Amino acid sequence: MSSIPAVIESLLQKIRKIFIGSGFLIYRIKIRNDVQFVDLPKLNTNLQLQENIMRTISLILLCSAVQFFVTHNAYARQWQAELDFSLGAPQSEFNDQLNRLGVGLNFSGGYQFRETPFMIGLDLGFMNFGVEKREEPLSSTIPDLRVRVENSYNLGTGNIFVRFLAPAAVIRPYMDGLLGFNYFYTETVIKERGFGNDEPILRDTNFEDIALNYGFGGGLRIRIFDGSEADRDSEGFVPGVRSAHINLSGRYLFGREAEYLKKGSIRRENGEAFYDIQKSRTDLLYFKVGLGVVF
Repeated sequence: MSSIPAVIESLLQKIRKIFIGSGFLIYRIKIRNDVQFVDLPKLNTNLQLQENIMRTISLILLCSAVQFFVTHNAYARQWQAELDFSLGAPQSEFNDQLNRLGVGLNFSGGYQFRETPFMIGLDLGFMNFGVEKREEPLSSTIPDLRVRVENSYNLGTGNIFVRFLAPAAVIRPYMDGLLGFNYFYTETVIKERGFGNDEPILRDTNFEDIALNYGFGGGLRIRIFDGSEADRDSEGFVPGVRSAHINLSGRYLFGREAEYLKKGSIRRENGEAFYDIQKSRTDLLYFKVGLGVVF
């Protein structure tokens, strides 16, 4: 068993030689009139790129397999729950239409199978892409009674995920595969005027649409609390909260085509509302930070 670290080190050295030997050079370019820098790989040919990527992936998977078989006892079955603050950046044609960040919350829960690095779970999210506020008379016959009207442009998401987790440690990387849906809806709410009056009087959904999504992601779980192992029962459970962690993650979701409204899409003329409906694919890049617990 003492030769295992030497095997892993040898595999890592081979990965390094693949990149260096193939002329894999990282350099930075600046795109004029745009504030961004991009890291690009410089390889000799596209064929060489494909060959080296496949060789590298194979060696990484082999390293992961070796690590799993050596440390499989570090995996115990467990439940997990996380609450994350999230930022969403529309991509490609979705960004051309929307051109603004979304802000929201995500809640997820999952189950890790015993003695495996795999977890399956459900992630539910809400994201807002803008709110319009105005004051209007309650009706044309009561012009002296005014209320606050809000239009909110929202996205709800639901995703089943499969997660590959590194062995338990203070800093624990993971990778996700996701499949689910995007639910776009625009809502109008009537509220009383004045500070602190946030309870809606009336509400209605103006427009809604749904589209499938799928994607991938990854992140880090940074442990901030570790429960005692002394109370582990015969089934491998520790009663109560076993550990707590900070979650840092990112994910890219490819969204199918959908119709939706954005800020400025609702026009009111002569007492009627008109909608300027947008239509595009709905690719979204997420960034999440939050807290999680393991049971």
